[in-house]
Amino acid sequence: MSYETREISIHAGKPVRLYEFERGALRWSYCTAVRDLSYLARTWRALPIRDDGVRLTGEPSADALRITAPADIEVAAMFRAAPPSAEIGVVVRDYHAGEADVAESARAVWVGSISGVRWPQQDRCEIACESMHASMERTGLRLTWERNCPYTIYDQNCRVPGATHEVLATVQSLDGAAISAGAFGAQPDGFFAGGFVRWSIGGGEYEQRGVESHVGDELVLLGGTHGLAGGVEVAAYPGCRQTRAYCVDQFANGANFGGAEHMPGKSPYDGNPVM
Repeated sequence: MSYETREISIHAGKPVRLYEFERGALRWSYCTAVRDLSYLARTWRALPIRDDGVRLTGEPSADALRITAPADIEVAAMFRAAPPSAEIGVVVRDYHAGEADVAESARAVWVGSISGVRWPQQDRCEIACESMHASMERTGLRLTWERNCPYTIYDQNCRVPGATHEVLATVQSLDGAAISAGAFGAQPDGFFAGGFVRWSIGGGEYEQRGVESHVGDELVLLGGTHGLAGGVEVAAYPGCRQTRAYCVDQFANGANFGGAEHMPGKSPYDGNPVM
C-alpha cells in the first residue's frame, strides 16, 4: 500500500513522524514509533516526542515549529548553558508504519533550524524551531564606518590566519564561568580577551566560546564552561583591540585594517552644512 493511500485512509494509516537534527557530521535521529526504526543507514530512536503541528503559511512566525521531548534528549543538552556556536538543522519526515520501503515512503514535510530550547518542567524540554524561510527573512549585518576596525578578528576581511596565533592548552581547572591552564599565564593579561577558545566535540565538529576577560592563567568565557571538563585540550585565540597600533604590533596586519582613523569629530547630520 502506498504512502498516499495510507494517508487518506480512514483506518489503514499508521503515521510515524521522524525528527532529524544535524550539525555538520553529527546527527541525532528520533521517531514517534513504539520501537526504533532503521532508515538512511542509521537508527531512529523511539522517544515520547511530538510537535505542535506543521504549518506552511508563508509567514515565518506562523510556520515556527515547537517540538516537545524528554528533558535529557541529546540535542537539547547542547543549549543548556549557551547556544552552540554552529546552527543545528531540523528535518521532519512523515511515514506510515508497515511500508516495505521506508526510503520511498518517508516524506520531508518541514525543514528549518533550532532557534532555542527551554525546560518548562524537569522531565521535558521544548525545542523552538524556525523554518528555512525565516532564516532568509533575517536582516543581514551591515558594515559601518568607524575609527576602530569593524572587522571580526580572523574573518575574511581581517585575514589574520588564526592557526598561526592559536595557543594549545589543557584545561587544568574550571568553575562554571572560567577555565585555567598554565599556557594562558604565559601571555600578558588581556591577551585573549575578545578572542575565543575552541575544542572538539567529536565527528569532526568543534564548539567555541568567546573570552570575556583574561587574567593570569584564567579565562572567563562568555556562556560559561558547560561542555568542558578538566583534561580537555583547547585552542585559545587572542583577541584584538581593533586599533591600528594593536593590529600592526600584534598581528602585523596593518594593510587590512578596516577603520577610518581620520573621520572628523563633527557629525554630518547635525544640520550645519559646514564641516
